[in-house]
Amino acid sequence: MNLLNRKVSFIIKTKIRAITILGLFALSSCTDFFADVNLQKEWKEMESGKIIVHYRPEGFSSALSPDEETVRSILDNQNLYYRAIQDSIGRSFNDRALIYLYNKDEGEKLIGTDGGGHAIPKLNSFYYTYLPNRREITDQYNVINPPIGAHELAHVITHRTLGYPPTKMMSEGYAVWLDGNYAGYTIDDIIRKYRRDEPDKIMTPDELLTETIDRESVYYPNAGLLIRYLVQNHGIEKVNRLFISKENDLKEDFQRITGESWKTMSRRFKRYINNL
Repeated sequence: MNLLNRKVSFIIKTKIRAITILGLFALSSCTDFFADVNLQKEWKEMESGKIIVHYRPEGFSSALSPDEETVRSILDNQNLYYRAIQDSIGRSFNDRALIYLYNKDEGEKLIGTDGGGHAIPKLNSFYYTYLPNRREITDQYNVINPPIGAHELAHVITHRTLGYPPTKMMSEGYAVWLDGNYAGYTIDDIIRKYRRDEPDKIMTPDELLTETIDRESVYYPNAGLLIRYLVQNHGIEKVNRLFISKENDLKEDFQRITGESWKTMSRRFKRYINNL
């Protein structure tokens, strides 16, 4: 790592320490997160393009650490997502993104999950659990079996370029839309299964806005599908303008920006789901 990159990494780590509280708290979404200062030890580092990956050395714990080949594939994939996310939202972002990759047997204790991650967009960082045995998929970017998807990086880039959203619907909706998957399944497949077998898990735009269902496995795919629908029907620039709307203002903002009432959109979105 050259001197400039070391300084960037040091500054970001210092900022992490400055806002850190003892322990960690994983709250209602994967951006509500603080990391323990003691977690910044015993990392190996590898970087490429705009991505720096911190990962555990071999033998660090009883769970597998990623090998160098896996880390290189993560770097390649994340740099691809880095460019694709910007293209999808029509915004430019040039900062480096830092990834902290934890082993599975430490993830639950240290970052609150052993099957996913949390982002700190203000620090261009996200924390993730390395899972060596994931469900085989080819994602919407034609990446085969990515160890990490685009979800957390989408949080970093959207929050830094569009602002910090007051609603979970916009924050998680964008991230799931830009990733295209949840738990190794496409959002289309998940929603089709819910429609067929568990229709009570299909959420309306009103329910998404007010978070009437907080189960991640239900909320996230529904939110991602709604954002994808809105972008397809109204264009990314109009939807981007809604990203930082408050819950109480969003319906009115939606009609003012798109020219369509929230009620009409909701009715059309229901037909969209029925026709998936």
